[in-house]
Amino acid sequence: MSTEEPRTESTPQRSESSPQAIAAAKRLGAPMIVRGILGVAFGLVTVFWPRDDTNPAQLSLPTDVVDHLAIGYLILFALVLVFQAARSPLNVRTAVYGQAVIAIPAIVFLFMADQPAELRAALSIWALLHGALEFYSWRQLRAQPMASDFLIAAGVHVLLGIILVFGDGMEALSILGFTGAATLIAGVIFIIGGYSRLSKARQLAKRGELPEQIDPEEADPAEAPGLPAGAADRSAGADRPDEAEPTDGPDGESAQKNEP
Repeated sequence: MSTEEPRTESTPQRSESSPQAIAAAKRLGAPMIVRGILGVAFGLVTVFWPRDDTNPAQLSLPTDVVDHLAIGYLILFALVLVFQAARSPLNVRTAVYGQAVIAIPAIVFLFMADQPAELRAALSIWALLHGALEFYSWRQLRAQPMASDFLIAAGVHVLLGIILVFGDGMEALSILGFTGAATLIAGVIFIIGGYSRLSKARQLAKRGELPEQIDPEEADPAEAPGLPAGAADRSAGADRPDEAEPTDGPDGESAQKNEP
């Protein structure tokens, strides 16, 4: 009868609350706040654009004015995305750069748009592609705390794209209003999410639990989210077949197990 006690392994903590996950999420805090401020500024300007029923001139807006506003926003937005990509983990860096790249054809089409339908087509395609890449980023960052911020932003942009695709007859002012509302919602989400990431990191730093800054290119695979503690050590031991494991021979003498 064996007297060995059964081995029990402690359940690993959720990676969302681990200091490593918070340190990785902290890198995205500043870019998210900058993105949020830009989106809120654009949204406030466009959503609250003067619309007075007594002044017919305020109920319509020339297409070229909307073009210039959208172009200015997309240029600044692409620059902020480059900043975010530089601080993003490797598994989402390409997707974030892709979000910046798809803004370029949208800007080109906006320069050529002189009708509301062309304006609507350029912004709808951009919103759908941007939302798809944002959704991919969320799938790759699900292990990080508050990763749902990217999922909400993806849903907002996809919804904007669908509204513009089926918005036949929309005028330039309506297109601007819907676009501004989407950027305003996403901007608020990113400001809150970015501040929360920085706040959690500061709390850990005060308690001395925040690890040193993690470089995504030099991250230890053993610290990857979802990998139980000690799993890397067990896998490393399995990769050393040359080490002999002592066993008790039939005569009570210590023998070595021959590995194949």
